[in-house]
Parts: sequence; C-alpha cells; structure tokens
Amino acid sequence: MERTKKSDIAVIAVLLLIYFLMFTNVLAVASVDGVSMYPIYQNGDLVFYSPPNNVHVGDVIIYRSPYTSTYVVHMVVKENGDNYVTKGVDEITNPEPDNVLRLEPVDGIPLSRVQGVTFSIGGYELSIPYLGYLSLIFYRIF
Repeated sequence: MERTKKSDIAVIAVLLLIYFLMFTNVLAVASVDGVSMYPIYQNGDLVFYSPPNNVHVGDVIIYRSPYTSTYVVHMVVKENGDNYVTKGVDEITNPEPDNVLRLEPVDGIPLSRVQGVTFSIGGYELSIPYLGYLSLIFYRIF
C-alpha cells in the first residue's frame, strides 16, 4: 500500500511538472506520424520539444516543411550556417539526407522554420508511446 502511494505521488508530480512546463512554453508536444525516426520514435508517439535556441548535429528537430506545410520530426545531420540538413534515422525509409531526397531545400531547413528541439534526458529522447494517436486521429477527422 505504501509503495502504491509513493508511485501515485510520483506520477502526479511528473504530470504536474509537464503541465507546468507546457503552460509556460518551456515544452510543447507533437505527435509522430510515420516510421522514419524508428527506433527513436515510433508512429503515434507523443514527443516533447523546447524552443530551438541551440541546434546542433545529432539533435532531433521539429520543423514545418516548406513543400507540404506539415511538421517533420528528423535528426540534424549537418549544419549549414542558419540552415540544417536533416534525415530520418530509419535507413529503409530515409536512406539519404532529406535534401538529397528533395524533401527539403538543398541548403537545408532554415532556422526560421524550426519549431523546436526534442527533449531528451541523459541522451534518451522523451516520448509517450501511443498517446500521439489521439491528436493524429483528431487531425484527420477535422
């Protein structure tokens, strides 16, 4: 019984912290739609991201595609001034960087289109599996 109370309190504390961080615009959320970031993220994952203050090679960013106006979650593989060349980590769906596949401009994604950098703790990307499906379903219906 004592253990259950402590775990309940811990879950509530984490949820309150996430809510606070989202309310103060320190963190925002996005849903993963696709498998290009497998195994880091899977279809339906809810990911957390913060403003793009410092973007570096190896960071996973969320940007608005200049071609489709959809949001893309991909890893930065090259910095090109204020532009970032990205790539999905799944070698089957993304065998080449996005600029080679013509999914982004040749110079990469400009910083002005980057919505944020995904949030990680100790090198592990923070996400909640399946919870992103709710927003994906809602988006497709409306």
